[in-house]
Amino acid sequence: MIRSILTPFLLALGLLWVLPVTPALADCHEPEPESEEPSGPSILSAPSDFSFFSISCHDDSSEPGQNLNSGVTKGITKILQGANNTCGSRIELRYRIDCLRIYYLKVAANLPNTGDYLPIKQAMLDAADKLDAIVRKYEDDSAPAIRPREGHRTGSKRLPKVRPLKEAFAEAAAVEAAMVVEETELIIIRSGGDPARRTQHYTEVAAAVEENLVILRSS
Repeated sequence: MIRSILTPFLLALGLLWVLPVTPALADCHEPEPESEEPSGPSILSAPSDFSFFSISCHDDSSEPGQNLNSGVTKGITKILQGANNTCGSRIELRYRIDCLRIYYLKVAANLPNTGDYLPIKQAMLDAADKLDAIVRKYEDDSAPAIRPREGHRTGSKRLPKVRPLKEAFAEAAAVEAAMVVEETELIIIRSGGDPARRTQHYTEVAAAVEENLVILRSS
């Protein structure tokens, strides 16, 4: 009689240990192509209408996105590719530098303050600061700011205000901004070499940064 009761009891106890594991594993997933709202509080403060891609994946670290993960890396490159679609030739050259700055902040805002992606986060923040300095240097206070939709898609969220530069200095500013982009690409590549296992992820991000140069070409 005791044995007949004990057997199902032990079986139920075993299930209590097994069942919680499944939801935890299910949390690790590839990023959605686009999210209208952030999946959680961002690392950096940003306007409430700032749309973010979700690029984090739960792992064994204390904070999501700390360890190298193909989903996180793809999420970063997707944001950078989104900059090409939003900040390119569909808007005037004098607006593009500030538009690119916003996207670099979007990458940084999605990455944790520790872990394997920290050098990328810092590179994005540094680049955004340098682009901001260029915008403030040549800013045209007499021209209106714009708020393009992400990818210029109907119904997509608008960016925060994008500041214009003085028309006469737009091309010179674009040259300065291109130097910032090239420097950022090089910093990311160098950061990825130590440890060596970061190289592939960092190379993919650096390549996406290099593609941002198309934004700064006059057309």
